[in-house]
Amino acid sequence: MKIQYLSHSFFKFAFKGLNILVDPFINHNSKDAKYQSLIECPAKVDGLKDINLILVTHEHFDHCDKQAIEYIAKRDSSCVVAHESVLRNLDISPTLKKPVSIGDEINFKGATVKALPAHHPSSFYPLSFLLACDNISIFHAGDTDLLDAFNSISPDIALLPIGGKMTMDLIDAVKVTKTMKPKVAMPMHYNTFDFIKADPSEFSHRIDKSILKTKPVVLEPGKSFSFD
Repeated sequence: MKIQYLSHSFFKFAFKGLNILVDPFINHNSKDAKYQSLIECPAKVDGLKDINLILVTHEHFDHCDKQAIEYIAKRDSSCVVAHESVLRNLDISPTLKKPVSIGDEINFKGATVKALPAHHPSSFYPLSFLLACDNISIFHAGDTDLLDAFNSISPDIALLPIGGKMTMDLIDAVKVTKTMKPKVAMPMHYNTFDFIKADPSEFSHRIDKSILKTKPVVLEPGKSFSFD
């Protein structure tokens, strides 16, 4: 299985015969100076091919690129999994929409997706996702603060925000890693905007010096990591 980091909280997971996107964010242009992106997404919609499944944690523009999702879903007949409040604003066929709420679990072509809680007060109904396929489990935290609910999650791979401000910061992300004890921990949601600057090497250092067996993996946008 290959994970490609495409900036911010946007990832592509490639399993055998199954390509999955989480929180697409390709259009980084914003009229609000606060949200002027410091990082350009290396992906273009035409380069993201044969997408079977798109997961969206919540409605904010930096996690739900409406134009990109609609284009890809219509082109590839991709199934879009999100809360109903997100799906109702997407101009795609109802047959491509799969609404979920916290605790719901769906099966899709050999993959299992479970919708889990996230704490992000500025969002209407934020989610995190636990994805399992080919005996590999991946937790994508979405935008969230530290939650007790994370104590019961033990994924192979944990994708965690470290930027602070609107999510947990680097210290809390390390705490979550120590609780979940994944085989791999990857930071996300940092350095995209000026107000969420963080040092991913500090995240790696804190995990490396702990007693955890977790491997910290920091990817530059566009780079990939293979997990066996």
